[in-house]
Amino acid sequence: MDRFTPDDRTDRPVLGAIRGTAGTLIVDGGASPAHLAAFVAELVAHDRPPIVGIALTHWHWDHSFGSAALDVPVIASEQTAAGVAVQAGYSWDEAAIRQRVDDGLELAFSLPHLLEEFTEDQRTSLRIVVPQITFAESHQVDLGDTTVELRWVGGDHAYDSIVIWEPEDRVLFLGDALYQCLWGDPVYLTVAGTRALLERLAPFDPAFALESHDPDVADAATYAMRLDELRRACDLVEQDGDDALRLAPDHGGEWFVENVEQLLSAPR
Repeated sequence: MDRFTPDDRTDRPVLGAIRGTAGTLIVDGGASPAHLAAFVAELVAHDRPPIVGIALTHWHWDHSFGSAALDVPVIASEQTAAGVAVQAGYSWDEAAIRQRVDDGLELAFSLPHLLEEFTEDQRTSLRIVVPQITFAESHQVDLGDTTVELRWVGGDHAYDSIVIWEPEDRVLFLGDALYQCLWGDPVYLTVAGTRALLERLAPFDPAFALESHDPDVADAATYAMRLDELRRACDLVEQDGDDALRLAPDHGGEWFVENVEQLLSAPR
């Protein structure tokens, strides 16, 4: 497994590469063709097997706008493909993006990142690749000596989120699945969405887990702690309601308190 670490200057996420005897599967298309091309150059320099496809974890631009850098199939859930198709129908000049922000169709958070990631000329000529291979719940990619599973898990961040599981080395790519919904002020998590997500993640027992905007790779213990904090935050909010935020520091650290705060920020 190879990875390209995230870069928060333009909100570039982690890119991954799962290799087998039959080829290499790229995890996420990246924020731009330049982003993906830089990762591919690293793979070529290390003599990795030929790339056979790109798997998208969800439709958001920073995970999908770079796919055109490679002439390989793009694989995604049906919901992700639909989301990317909507993006492909938009204009990406600065004026158009600002108008969508004003209309509530684009996150204000994304605007400076898009302007930094692309020049105006690059955005106006941007080719967004709509996934050609789609699935409803799950899909497998045979890489020879390992078979990678793509499985829908959903979550508050993006309804279409999938995880990507490499069983031989027990590596789990989480994408943005554990993150909060950004379409709110403040951003939020929901108890129902978090509990459903945790249930869908339960079958996986990773030795290593990667979140898209975390520069660190979590080991099994760190990943288990991450899920446990979300579970306990849901418990505290359900048990104590608005008092949960006052009580949260007695139950966990800064990350736990943030989870509780986001759960209490959900629309009611």
